[in-house]
Amino acid sequence: MVLHAPGAGHGCPWPYPVPDLAIEIRSPSTWRYDVGIKKSTYEREGLPELWLVDTEERSVLVFRRSTESATSFDVALELDGDASLDSPLLPGFGVAVDSIFPAV
Repeated sequence: MVLHAPGAGHGCPWPYPVPDLAIEIRSPSTWRYDVGIKKSTYEREGLPELWLVDTEERSVLVFRRSTESATSFDVALELDGDASLDSPLLPGFGVAVDSIFPAV
């Protein structure tokens, strides 16, 4: 899933422009790639924020830039349980991490 700010992304071929937020859901066959090469690619290309949803650990890894001028992801969070998953890119949005996973 990718999120572009209103008005961004029209008329540009993928992968440009870089989305404002990318969300990757864990797949057993690609998880190492997602947290390694793919994360590094997003970071290098200037992605402001990345959420890696780990369905096995029932957690979300959040990587973001603290400012628009940050040259890399300088904020890294691992959220689980009742921690709130939110973003400066989504004012007013917030959800408890455990609520996005099926009940155990």
